[in-house]
Amino acid sequence: MTQPLAGIKVLDFSEHGFVPSSAAALADWGADVVKLERPEGDPMREIIRQGLVADVDGYDYLFQLVNRNKRGVSINVLAPAGREVFERLVRWADVYITNQLPRVRRKLHTEPEDLFALNSRLVFARGHGQGQRGEGAEQGGFDSVSFWSRGGIGHMLTDPNADSLLSPRPALGDVPSGMFLAGGICAALVHAQRTGEGVLVDTSLLNGANWTLGPDLAYASMTGAEPPRHTATPGARSPLGWTYRTGDRRWLMLMMLDEERYWRPTCRALGREELIEKYADGTVRRAAWPEICNQLADTIGSLNRVELRDRLTRENCIFSFVASPPEVVIDPAVTENGYLMAHPNHPPLRLAAAPAQFDNELPAIRRAGPDKGEHTREVLTELGYTAEEIDALIASEAVVAKA
Repeated sequence: MTQPLAGIKVLDFSEHGFVPSSAAALADWGADVVKLERPEGDPMREIIRQGLVADVDGYDYLFQLVNRNKRGVSINVLAPAGREVFERLVRWADVYITNQLPRVRRKLHTEPEDLFALNSRLVFARGHGQGQRGEGAEQGGFDSVSFWSRGGIGHMLTDPNADSLLSPRPALGDVPSGMFLAGGICAALVHAQRTGEGVLVDTSLLNGANWTLGPDLAYASMTGAEPPRHTATPGARSPLGWTYRTGDRRWLMLMMLDEERYWRPTCRALGREELIEKYADGTVRRAAWPEICNQLADTIGSLNRVELRDRLTRENCIFSFVASPPEVVIDPAVTENGYLMAHPNHPPLRLAAAPAQFDNELPAIRRAGPDKGEHTREVLTELGYTAEEIDALIASEAVVAKA
C-alpha cells in the first residue's frame, strides 16, 4: 500500500481533538506517529465519560477518531529523567506537533527555539484557538468558541429570527482545521528536507473558520455588511438549484448551475415535458422562476425517493437527497471508496479517513488509538534505553507504561 509519509517520524504532544486530528491524518498517510501524553492522560479520554458526547457501548470512538494509527507513550516531562526522554524523542522526530498554550510552552521549555536547539531540521507545528498574535494569542479555545462563534460560522448558519443559536456538531471545527494543519506540515516537510532547515507551522481554529467562510467574509470586507441570507421564497433562485420535499417527506436538493443545459433533461425526468418549450427561452424562464418552482414542487411532492432517484439518474441530473448519518454510513459511494474505515478492534465502528487517497488504493486503520502508555517500553527501546533503564524510569514515575 502506498504510504507517502512512510519513514517520517512525528512526535504528537497535543490534546483534545483539533491538533491530534492533524497527526492522525499524517499517520493515515504512513507517518510513524508517537502520541505523548502527560501521566494524567489526554483530557479527550474523558469527553464521552463526562456526557459531553453521546455514548454508544462505552467504547471511546471520539478518541479513536483523532488518535488511530499512533503509538502511545506517557512521560512526565517535568521530571529530569522524563525531560531527557522527551529530548531524545525530539531529536528522533522529523515533526513535532503541539497545541500547548504559550504559557505552558514557556513553563516546559518547549518553545520553537528550545526544540530547534535540539533538532535544527524539525518541523514544529502548533495549533491555537485564535492565532499566534494579537488578542487571544495567550488564551485557550475550542471549536465551539474559536471556530463556530468567533469565526462567524454559527451566525451565518442560524436563522436570524431564531430564539437560540444553532449548536455545532461535535468536533465540527476541530477535524477540518486539523486537516489544514496537516497540509501545512506536509508543505513544511518539503522545505525542511530540501534545505535542511527547520520550519515553524502555525494555524488556528479561527483561521480554519475564516477559510471555511471565505466567500461570506470577502463580501463583508467590501460592503461592511453581512451577506444576504438565502430566502425560502420559491423563485428566489433557479428552480434547478432549489430544495424540494418529496412525497415520502424527504428533502431533495437539485443543483444544476447550467440551467440551459439541464432544463430539458430535468423536465423529462419529472414528466413535465410541456414545460420544455413553454419556457425554452432563458429570459422568459428567468421571469417565471416562481411559478416553475411551484410546478416542480407539486410534481416532486407526488413522487417518492426511489421514483425520483431513478428518473433523475436516467437523465444525468445533478441532485442528492439530504442524508442522515446512518444513511451516509451505508452510502455505496462512501463504502466503495473507503471514506469510512473499519476499526480493527471494534467491528461496528467506522472512522472517517483523511480525505486524500494514493495510487487508487483504499485507506485502512493499521492500529487502534493507543491506551495511555501502551507503547512506552517499545518506543524507549527504539531510542536506545535498556530494559533495566526503562524499569528504573517507570519506577521513578518519570514515564508511565501500560501494565
